[in-house]
Amino acid sequence: MTYRTRRKLITSTFKVNDQLCKLFLEPWFEIQPGFWMWNVGFAVGKSKRQLNDWYSNKRNKRRRSLHKQLTGCQGIHTISQGFKEVLRLRWQIEPGDAIVLDCTSANPERQFKAYNYFFRNRKDWLVDTKNKEFYWARPPYQADRCWQLGKIIPQPPQNPLDPLTDRNYFDCFYLSYHTKNQSID
Repeated sequence: MTYRTRRKLITSTFKVNDQLCKLFLEPWFEIQPGFWMWNVGFAVGKSKRQLNDWYSNKRNKRRRSLHKQLTGCQGIHTISQGFKEVLRLRWQIEPGDAIVLDCTSANPERQFKAYNYFFRNRKDWLVDTKNKEFYWARPPYQADRCWQLGKIIPQPPQNPLDPLTDRNYFDCFYLSYHTKNQSID
């Protein structure tokens, strides 16, 4: 029997006052064999059907009315809640995978400026100002030597909202060494 990781769509629905918000994490493409890039989608709407139509890119009025808005009726508070949800959900992807958060709303300049405000103290996120994208990779990184030493067991940190630093890099996974007679964690 072989071990195969299945990457599937991860969603999270939450409310900000009377607005319904939904965050989508979907496997986008394979970077290297076994490592995937995940795309983040965030929408604010009135109903689950409207949010799902936006995500599926349906050709109807529900999707078009949502595509023209950036934050709904609640303002910047929805973006801050969405950012916290991205920080929480990023630990559900497999080790070595990466997340891309792009600014493709009705007003990309405004969206990039708002996201830049939230990412200003997070050194673990890479910013591409030309394409207006933000990147984050789950430890251990693809080029890390840990992959040759043993089996990687994912472990979310104690506080998933904290930025990733050199001090808490190894708190994000366990490494299981296998010898002939025993297994050492």
